[in-house]
Amino acid sequence: MAEHLNFKILPSKIINTRHSPMDKTNPTRINLRCNKRFFLFFFLLFILAEILIPSITLAARHVTLKNIFVANTRDDLVLYFTVDDAFTETIKEALLKGVPASFSFFISIYRKNDAWLDQKVVEKEIFNTLKYNALKQEFTLNRPWESSRPFITDSMEQATAMMCDIYNLAILPLERLEKGEQYQIRIKAEMNRNTESRYLQYVSLFISLWNFKTDWHKVNIIY
Repeated sequence: MAEHLNFKILPSKIINTRHSPMDKTNPTRINLRCNKRFFLFFFLLFILAEILIPSITLAARHVTLKNIFVANTRDDLVLYFTVDDAFTETIKEALLKGVPASFSFFISIYRKNDAWLDQKVVEKEIFNTLKYNALKQEFTLNRPWESSRPFITDSMEQATAMMCDIYNLAILPLERLEKGEQYQIRIKAEMNRNTESRYLQYVSLFISLWNFKTDWHKVNIIY
């Protein structure tokens, strides 16, 4: 994109003792066999729903970047953007159970070249992490690209918003840009699944929700 069973089978009653236990025409045995197949079918259907519904949910929502804005300070080129539709109710529920969330952001700047391949000027990766402490009932947010000190809040809304917002990110010193030249900034975000064993069993049920990647978003500028 450019800016551009659990079930219980009741004991069966003998209806007709004249039928041999091995007689396939025995109606009691046939009904019991059908009941087993019926419950097995719905048990398997339930398992499939647990697997497929998260994928359908992800397909219905499209995680993307918005509010992309490029500016500069006296010394640096700076970038602002927001990840849209990143936190579903399922992910928020997992956060409250103590499962941490981690976002990675990839930024590249290319010098445009109509006659040949674009030239990469810089490539940068940053990340945000978020974890909930149920005992203290507070969220700890780390944004190491901004500050070495974590941000702590008791507000889910504030914590998730700050996870998704990147602002005033210095991506390149202005002295590395040439006047009059055209550049392209490419931006992508990913949510990383936590692979720690104590979280894996829970997260694996919603693996499609925990592994989103946005498309590359591209912004063209002239310095």
